[in-house]
Amino acid sequence: MNITDDILTYNLQNVYFLVGSACGGKTTMASAIAKKYGYIHFNDNYHEESFKNWQKIYDERNKCANPKEYDWEHHFNRSPKEYNESLGKSYSEYFEYALIEIIKLSQSNVVIADVNLCGVSCDLIKNLAEHNRIACLLAPPELVIKDYFERSDHRDIYDAIMRLKDPERALENMKDVFRYGAENIINEVKASGLFYIMRDEFSSIENTLNALEKHFGLM
Repeated sequence: MNITDDILTYNLQNVYFLVGSACGGKTTMASAIAKKYGYIHFNDNYHEESFKNWQKIYDERNKCANPKEYDWEHHFNRSPKEYNESLGKSYSEYFEYALIEIIKLSQSNVVIADVNLCGVSCDLIKNLAEHNRIACLLAPPELVIKDYFERSDHRDIYDAIMRLKDPERALENMKDVFRYGAENIINEVKASGLFYIMRDEFSSIENTLNALEKHFGLM
């Protein structure tokens, strides 16, 4: 990050960060908090056209440097470590862009930003806001594996896999990818000292919202 931490923290005073793993409930809970308190909910789709332009620039820049990234047979059959490292690099670059948008939005309203910790370290998040303005929502690997492709915004990934020569092999590999990524994020969060909630089969929106409101001091 090229911007100093102090300047970032000062400009993010009106921001709550809801971070964590895939399928942890970040988007659901950020949306619920934003609706209840009149905050702005920021996620990857907030300025869809802006992010499409960013993604286009990123893709064009990397096609020449990493041609295998755009071979879908290779893409979905990479090792869990390689897949997660590549995804993390992409998301890390996106997050720098996203912070600019979040700062702009937070000048006129409170923002609740949901952020995937793939490629964004807990140490970085801790430097952006106070402890009581950061909460982590996590899902154990088996829940990520079970729920990931059930989400409507992930169906395009599933459809791409179904067009491969051996989709079943790729799906099995993606389970290992999800497991590897979720375990790494969970371990990092637990070691960070950040407040976190681990989703399980008994989790409810009401109970999770209540816990987040208490942690954020909204009640």
